[in-house]
Amino acid sequence: MLEVSESKLAQYVVHYVSDTLVLGEEAYSQPEVLLEAALTQLAFNKIDLEQQYEFFHETDIGLNEVYTYVKSIFDQENSFFEQSKNIASHLHSASQHPNIKSGELFIGLFENCLWHTDVKKAIAIVKIDEKEIFLDVKNEQNKMIVNGIDGINVKKLNNMAVIVDMGPDEAPAVFIKTKKKEDVVYWQERFLKVKVADEHYHKTNLALTECKKYILKEESFTNTEKLGFLNKTLDYFRSEEEFQVNDFIETVFEKADPVQKDIIVNSVKPYETVISESAIEKVEKTYKRKIKLDSNIEIQVNVRNIEQVDELIEVGYDESTNRKFYKIYFQEEV
Repeated sequence: MLEVSESKLAQYVVHYVSDTLVLGEEAYSQPEVLLEAALTQLAFNKIDLEQQYEFFHETDIGLNEVYTYVKSIFDQENSFFEQSKNIASHLHSASQHPNIKSGELFIGLFENCLWHTDVKKAIAIVKIDEKEIFLDVKNEQNKMIVNGIDGINVKKLNNMAVIVDMGPDEAPAVFIKTKKKEDVVYWQERFLKVKVADEHYHKTNLALTECKKYILKEESFTNTEKLGFLNKTLDYFRSEEEFQVNDFIETVFEKADPVQKDIIVNSVKPYETVISESAIEKVEKTYKRKIKLDSNIEIQVNVRNIEQVDELIEVGYDESTNRKFYKIYFQEEV
Protein backbone atom coordinates (compact mmCIF):
# COMPACT_ATOMS: atom_id res chain seq x y z
CA MET A 1 0.00 0.00 0.00
CA LEU A 2 1.21 3.51 -0.81
CA GLU A 3 1.32 6.05 2.03
CA VAL A 4 1.79 9.73 1.17
CA SER A 5 1.08 11.51 4.46
CA GLU A 6 4.78 12.36 4.84
CA SER A 7 5.53 12.81 1.14
CA LYS A 8 7.22 15.88 -0.34
CA LEU A 9 6.26 17.51 -3.63
CA ALA A 10 9.69 17.92 -5.21
CA GLN A 11 8.61 19.33 -8.60
CA TYR A 12 5.37 20.10 -10.38
CA VAL A 13 4.11 21.67 -13.57
CA VAL A 14 0.78 22.49 -15.20
CA HIS A 15 0.16 22.28 -18.95
CA TYR A 16 -3.07 22.86 -20.87
CA VAL A 17 -4.39 20.23 -23.28
CA SER A 18 -6.98 21.31 -25.85
CA ASP A 19 -7.16 21.46 -29.64
CA THR A 20 -3.90 23.34 -29.33
CA LEU A 21 -1.37 22.31 -26.68
CA VAL A 22 -0.25 25.04 -24.27
CA LEU A 23 2.88 24.05 -22.37
CA GLY A 24 3.83 25.54 -19.04
CA GLU A 25 6.90 27.77 -19.10
CA GLU A 26 8.69 26.10 -16.20
CA ALA A 27 8.51 23.51 -13.45
CA TYR A 28 8.09 24.65 -9.85
CA SER A 29 9.50 23.31 -6.60
CA GLN A 30 9.14 23.88 -2.86
CA PRO A 31 5.51 25.09 -2.83
CA GLU A 32 4.26 26.72 0.34
CA VAL A 33 2.58 24.41 2.83
CA LEU A 34 -1.06 25.10 1.93
CA LEU A 35 -0.45 24.74 -1.80
CA GLU A 36 1.53 21.53 -1.33
CA ALA A 37 -1.29 20.06 0.76
CA ALA A 38 -3.84 20.99 -1.93
CA LEU A 39 -1.75 19.54 -4.77
CA THR A 40 -1.10 16.35 -2.79
CA GLN A 41 -4.82 15.94 -2.28
CA LEU A 42 -5.43 16.58 -5.97
CA ALA A 43 -2.90 13.88 -6.88
CA PHE A 44 -3.89 11.10 -4.47
CA ASN A 45 -7.37 11.77 -3.05
CA LYS A 46 -9.45 9.63 -5.44
CA ILE A 47 -6.86 7.17 -6.70
CA ASP A 48 -7.66 3.46 -6.38
CA LEU A 49 -4.68 1.92 -4.58
CA GLU A 50 -6.29 -1.52 -4.39
CA GLN A 51 -5.97 -2.34 -8.09
CA GLN A 52 -2.44 -2.25 -9.50
CA TYR A 53 -1.63 -1.88 -13.20
CA GLU A 54 1.55 -2.14 -15.26
CA PHE A 55 2.81 -0.59 -18.49
CA PHE A 56 2.92 -2.81 -21.56
CA HIS A 57 3.65 -2.79 -25.28
CA GLU A 58 3.01 -5.48 -27.87
CA THR A 59 6.64 -5.64 -29.03
CA ASP A 60 8.94 -3.54 -26.83
CA ILE A 61 8.13 -1.86 -23.50
CA GLY A 62 10.57 0.90 -24.45
CA LEU A 63 8.06 1.96 -27.12
CA ASN A 64 5.45 2.73 -24.47
CA GLU A 65 5.64 6.52 -24.36
CA VAL A 66 4.57 7.26 -20.78
CA TYR A 67 6.71 4.40 -19.44
CA THR A 68 9.76 5.84 -21.19
CA TYR A 69 9.10 9.41 -20.02
CA VAL A 70 8.51 8.55 -16.34
CA LYS A 71 11.51 6.19 -16.24
CA SER A 72 13.66 9.08 -17.50
CA ILE A 73 12.35 11.29 -14.69
CA PHE A 74 13.03 8.63 -12.06
CA ASP A 75 16.56 8.13 -13.41
CA GLN A 76 17.31 11.84 -13.85
CA GLU A 77 15.11 14.26 -11.90
CA ASN A 78 16.56 17.25 -13.77
CA SER A 79 14.73 15.93 -16.86
CA PHE A 80 11.34 16.42 -15.16
CA PHE A 81 10.27 19.51 -17.09
CA GLU A 82 11.27 18.25 -20.54
CA GLN A 83 9.68 14.85 -19.95
CA SER A 84 6.51 16.49 -18.59
CA LYS A 85 6.18 18.28 -21.94
CA ASN A 86 6.57 14.94 -23.71
CA ILE A 87 3.80 13.48 -21.50
CA ALA A 88 1.54 16.44 -22.33
CA SER A 89 2.25 16.11 -26.06
CA HIS A 90 1.45 12.40 -25.95
CA LEU A 91 -1.82 13.04 -24.08
CA HIS A 92 -2.68 15.70 -26.66
CA SER A 93 -2.23 13.09 -29.42
CA ALA A 94 -4.37 10.56 -27.52
CA SER A 95 -7.15 13.11 -26.88
CA GLN A 96 -8.17 13.89 -30.46
CA HIS A 97 -11.88 13.20 -30.09
CA PRO A 98 -14.77 15.72 -29.80
CA ASN A 99 -16.07 14.05 -26.61
CA ILE A 100 -12.78 14.57 -24.76
CA LYS A 101 -12.79 17.91 -22.97
CA SER A 102 -9.98 20.43 -22.81
CA GLY A 103 -8.35 21.00 -19.45
CA GLU A 104 -5.31 21.47 -17.28
CA LEU A 105 -2.75 18.69 -16.91
CA PHE A 106 -1.01 18.54 -13.54
CA ILE A 107 2.18 16.49 -13.27
CA GLY A 108 3.97 16.20 -9.94
CA LEU A 109 7.04 14.35 -8.69
CA PHE A 110 6.59 13.26 -5.07
CA GLU A 111 9.42 12.03 -2.88
CA ASN A 112 9.40 10.24 0.48
CA CYS A 113 6.35 8.12 -0.34
CA LEU A 114 6.10 4.89 1.64
CA TRP A 115 5.49 1.64 -0.23
CA HIS A 116 4.83 -0.69 2.71
CA THR A 117 8.08 0.15 4.59
CA ASP A 118 10.23 1.25 1.64
CA VAL A 119 10.72 4.89 0.67
CA LYS A 120 9.79 5.50 -2.98
CA LYS A 121 9.33 8.29 -5.52
CA ALA A 122 6.02 8.67 -7.34
CA ILE A 123 4.78 10.66 -10.30
CA ALA A 124 1.18 11.85 -10.35
CA ILE A 125 -0.58 12.75 -13.61
CA VAL A 126 -3.99 14.42 -13.31
CA LYS A 127 -6.15 15.72 -16.16
CA ILE A 128 -8.62 18.35 -14.89
CA ASP A 129 -11.62 18.80 -17.19
CA GLU A 130 -13.84 21.08 -15.12
CA LYS A 131 -13.47 24.16 -12.97
CA GLU A 132 -15.86 25.51 -10.33
CA ILE A 133 -16.78 28.86 -8.89
CA PHE A 134 -15.55 29.42 -5.33
CA LEU A 135 -16.24 32.34 -2.99
CA ASP A 136 -13.16 34.11 -1.64
CA VAL A 137 -14.21 35.84 1.59
CA LYS A 138 -11.77 38.18 3.31
CA ASN A 139 -11.94 40.49 6.30
CA GLU A 140 -9.95 43.58 5.39
CA GLN A 141 -9.90 46.28 8.07
CA ASN A 142 -13.21 45.05 9.50
CA LYS A 143 -14.79 45.12 6.06
CA MET A 144 -15.98 41.87 4.49
CA ILE A 145 -14.85 41.43 0.87
CA VAL A 146 -16.42 38.69 -1.25
CA ASN A 147 -15.07 37.70 -4.67
CA GLY A 148 -15.92 34.88 -7.04
CA ILE A 149 -12.95 32.75 -8.11
CA ASP A 150 -12.82 30.31 -11.02
CA GLY A 151 -10.80 27.45 -9.55
CA ILE A 152 -10.13 23.72 -9.27
CA ASN A 153 -11.81 21.50 -6.69
CA VAL A 154 -8.97 19.26 -5.46
CA LYS A 155 -11.46 16.75 -4.03
CA LYS A 156 -13.29 16.18 -7.31
CA LEU A 157 -12.80 13.04 -9.40
CA ASN A 158 -10.50 13.44 -12.40
CA ASN A 159 -8.70 11.16 -14.82
CA MET A 160 -5.62 10.25 -12.82
CA ALA A 161 -2.52 8.09 -12.70
CA VAL A 162 0.07 7.52 -9.98
CA ILE A 163 3.30 5.79 -11.03
CA VAL A 164 5.59 4.47 -8.30
CA ASP A 165 9.31 3.96 -8.91
CA MET A 166 10.06 0.39 -7.81
CA GLY A 167 13.79 0.60 -8.61
CA PRO A 168 16.01 -0.05 -11.65
CA ASP A 169 15.33 -3.79 -11.80
CA GLU A 170 11.55 -3.73 -11.37
CA ALA A 171 8.73 -2.26 -13.46
CA PRO A 172 6.94 0.79 -12.04
CA ALA A 173 3.68 0.17 -10.20
CA VAL A 174 0.76 2.05 -11.77
CA PHE A 175 -2.54 3.06 -10.18
CA ILE A 176 -5.29 4.80 -12.14
CA LYS A 177 -8.72 6.34 -11.85
CA THR A 178 -11.01 7.41 -14.67
CA LYS A 179 -13.74 9.98 -14.32
CA LYS A 180 -16.20 8.08 -16.51
CA LYS A 181 -16.32 4.60 -17.99
CA GLU A 182 -16.09 6.16 -21.44
CA ASP A 183 -12.67 7.60 -20.53
CA VAL A 184 -11.10 4.18 -20.08
CA VAL A 185 -10.30 3.80 -23.78
CA TYR A 186 -8.43 7.06 -24.19
CA TRP A 187 -6.90 7.33 -20.71
CA GLN A 188 -6.00 3.73 -19.87
CA GLU A 189 -5.54 2.21 -23.31
CA ARG A 190 -4.40 4.99 -25.65
CA PHE A 191 -2.57 7.37 -23.30
CA LEU A 192 -1.10 5.25 -20.49
CA LYS A 193 -1.30 1.87 -22.22
CA VAL A 194 -1.49 -0.15 -19.02
CA LYS A 195 -3.00 -3.51 -18.11
CA VAL A 196 -4.00 -5.13 -14.86
CA ALA A 197 -0.91 -6.41 -13.04
CA ASP A 198 -2.73 -9.15 -11.10
CA GLU A 199 -5.29 -10.73 -13.43
CA HIS A 200 -6.57 -13.11 -10.72
CA TYR A 201 -7.32 -10.18 -8.40
CA HIS A 202 -9.05 -8.29 -11.21
CA LYS A 203 -11.24 -11.20 -12.34
CA THR A 204 -12.15 -12.25 -8.78
CA ASN A 205 -13.20 -8.67 -8.08
CA LEU A 206 -15.37 -8.54 -11.20
CA ALA A 207 -16.88 -11.98 -10.59
CA LEU A 208 -17.93 -11.09 -7.04
CA THR A 209 -19.31 -7.74 -8.18
CA GLU A 210 -21.38 -9.27 -10.98
CA CYS A 211 -22.69 -12.07 -8.73
CA LYS A 212 -23.83 -9.49 -6.18
CA LYS A 213 -25.47 -7.40 -8.89
CA TYR A 214 -27.44 -10.40 -10.18
CA ILE A 215 -28.61 -11.47 -6.70
CA LEU A 216 -29.81 -8.00 -5.73
CA LYS A 217 -31.65 -7.42 -9.01
CA GLU A 218 -33.39 -10.81 -9.23
CA GLU A 219 -37.04 -10.03 -8.39
CA SER A 220 -37.99 -13.65 -7.72
CA PHE A 221 -35.75 -13.74 -4.60
CA THR A 222 -37.09 -12.56 -1.27
CA ASN A 223 -34.93 -10.25 0.83
CA THR A 224 -33.90 -13.08 3.15
CA GLU A 225 -33.07 -15.26 0.15
CA LYS A 226 -30.90 -12.47 -1.24
CA LEU A 227 -29.02 -12.30 2.07
CA GLY A 228 -28.53 -16.04 1.98
CA PHE A 229 -27.25 -16.06 -1.60
CA LEU A 230 -24.85 -13.23 -0.86
CA ASN A 231 -23.48 -15.12 2.14
CA LYS A 232 -23.22 -18.40 0.23
CA THR A 233 -21.42 -16.58 -2.60
CA LEU A 234 -18.79 -15.27 -0.18
CA ASP A 235 -18.48 -18.71 1.41
CA TYR A 236 -17.96 -20.28 -2.02
CA PHE A 237 -15.16 -17.86 -2.92
CA ARG A 238 -13.51 -18.33 0.50
CA SER A 239 -13.54 -22.13 0.29
CA GLU A 240 -12.64 -22.73 -3.37
CA GLU A 241 -9.30 -22.27 -5.13
CA GLU A 242 -10.83 -21.52 -8.53
CA PHE A 243 -14.01 -19.81 -9.64
CA GLN A 244 -15.87 -22.08 -12.09
CA VAL A 245 -19.29 -20.72 -12.99
CA ASN A 246 -21.13 -24.07 -13.32
CA ASP A 247 -19.78 -25.30 -9.99
CA PHE A 248 -20.68 -21.95 -8.46
CA ILE A 249 -24.29 -22.20 -9.67
CA GLU A 250 -24.70 -25.76 -8.35
CA THR A 251 -23.24 -24.78 -4.96
CA VAL A 252 -25.01 -21.47 -4.40
CA PHE A 253 -28.19 -21.63 -6.53
CA GLU A 254 -29.29 -25.24 -6.12
CA LYS A 255 -32.78 -24.60 -7.53
CA ALA A 256 -31.90 -22.16 -10.31
CA ASP A 257 -34.02 -22.62 -13.44
CA PRO A 258 -32.45 -22.70 -16.95
CA VAL A 259 -33.17 -19.01 -17.56
CA GLN A 260 -31.50 -17.97 -14.31
CA LYS A 261 -28.52 -20.20 -15.08
CA ASP A 262 -28.10 -18.62 -18.50
CA ILE A 263 -28.17 -15.12 -17.00
CA ILE A 264 -25.50 -16.01 -14.43
CA VAL A 265 -23.29 -17.77 -16.97
CA ASN A 266 -23.47 -14.86 -19.42
CA SER A 267 -22.67 -12.39 -16.62
CA VAL A 268 -19.66 -14.07 -15.00
CA LYS A 269 -18.29 -16.72 -17.39
CA PRO A 270 -15.53 -14.34 -18.63
CA TYR A 271 -14.27 -13.98 -15.05
CA GLU A 272 -13.48 -17.63 -14.31
CA THR A 273 -10.10 -17.56 -12.57
CA VAL A 274 -7.91 -18.65 -9.71
CA ILE A 275 -9.50 -16.93 -6.71
CA SER A 276 -7.65 -14.02 -5.10
CA GLU A 277 -8.07 -13.77 -1.32
CA SER A 278 -7.18 -10.08 -1.27
CA ALA A 279 -9.96 -9.37 -3.80
CA ILE A 280 -12.46 -11.17 -1.55
CA GLU A 281 -11.44 -8.98 1.39
CA LYS A 282 -12.03 -5.85 -0.67
CA VAL A 283 -15.37 -6.79 -2.23
CA GLU A 284 -16.77 -8.34 0.96
CA LYS A 285 -17.04 -4.83 2.41
CA THR A 286 -19.57 -3.98 -0.32
CA TYR A 287 -21.77 -7.02 0.40
CA LYS A 288 -24.26 -5.17 2.57
CA ARG A 289 -26.37 -7.43 4.75
CA LYS A 290 -29.42 -5.23 5.14
CA ILE A 291 -33.13 -5.62 4.56
CA LYS A 292 -34.58 -2.24 3.58
CA LEU A 293 -38.31 -1.68 4.06
CA ASP A 294 -40.58 0.98 2.59
CA SER A 295 -41.36 2.14 6.14
CA ASN A 296 -37.77 3.53 6.35
CA ILE A 297 -36.74 0.69 8.64
CA GLU A 298 -33.55 -1.26 7.94
CA ILE A 299 -32.76 -4.66 9.43
CA GLN A 300 -29.02 -5.34 9.70
CA VAL A 301 -28.26 -9.07 9.45
CA ASN A 302 -24.75 -10.26 10.29
CA VAL A 303 -25.58 -13.97 10.30
CA ARG A 304 -23.62 -15.67 7.49
CA ASN A 305 -25.49 -18.97 7.31
CA ILE A 306 -28.75 -18.85 5.32
CA GLU A 307 -30.24 -21.71 7.36
CA GLN A 308 -29.75 -19.63 10.52
CA VAL A 309 -31.33 -16.60 8.83
CA ASP A 310 -34.44 -18.64 8.07
CA GLU A 311 -34.59 -19.76 11.72
CA LEU A 312 -34.24 -16.24 13.11
CA ILE A 313 -36.34 -14.20 10.67
CA GLU A 314 -39.87 -15.12 9.61
CA VAL A 315 -41.73 -13.34 6.81
CA GLY A 316 -45.50 -13.10 7.04
CA TYR A 317 -48.60 -11.33 5.76
CA ASP A 318 -51.26 -9.70 7.95
CA GLU A 319 -54.61 -9.96 6.13
CA SER A 320 -56.33 -7.57 8.53
CA THR A 321 -54.01 -4.72 7.54
CA ASN A 322 -52.98 -5.99 4.10
CA ARG A 323 -49.33 -5.54 5.00
CA LYS A 324 -46.27 -7.75 5.16
CA PHE A 325 -44.29 -8.22 8.36
CA TYR A 326 -41.04 -9.69 9.69
CA LYS A 327 -40.97 -11.69 12.92
CA ILE A 328 -37.48 -11.78 14.49
CA TYR A 329 -36.50 -14.38 17.12
CA PHE A 330 -33.80 -13.83 19.74
CA GLN A 331 -32.75 -15.00 23.21
CA GLU A 332 -31.95 -11.65 24.82
CA GLU A 333 -31.00 -8.07 23.98
CA VAL A 334 -27.30 -7.19 24.02
